[in-house]
Amino acid sequence: MKGFKCLGFAVVMVMAGQATLAVAANQQDSRLDAHERAVQVYAQQHGLAVPAVRDYQYGMQLDVRDVILKTASTRSCDAEPMLMTYKDSSGQLLTLRYSEQGNCPKFQG
Repeated sequence: MKGFKCLGFAVVMVMAGQATLAVAANQQDSRLDAHERAVQVYAQQHGLAVPAVRDYQYGMQLDVRDVILKTASTRSCDAEPMLMTYKDSSGQLLTLRYSEQGNCPKFQG
């Protein structure tokens, strides 16, 4: 009987962990979705094409003239997906996806 109680507790803990991860993933997605919606509005207002999201690769040469929008950082201790939309020197609108360390409350003074 004792083994069943421990097993039951372990199952509940795993399910709670999965629920927490699902909530965190939804929050990340909502930040990125909001960014993409704002970029669509910006592009329409300025007569520009809505850019496809490209993944940043280490060493990638960037031509950033103006940063238009950057996804807000989270209060997470993990690396989080972020988006940055910018104009290059030719005026083209571009969006990059990259990872950024969140503002972890453990390390705040």
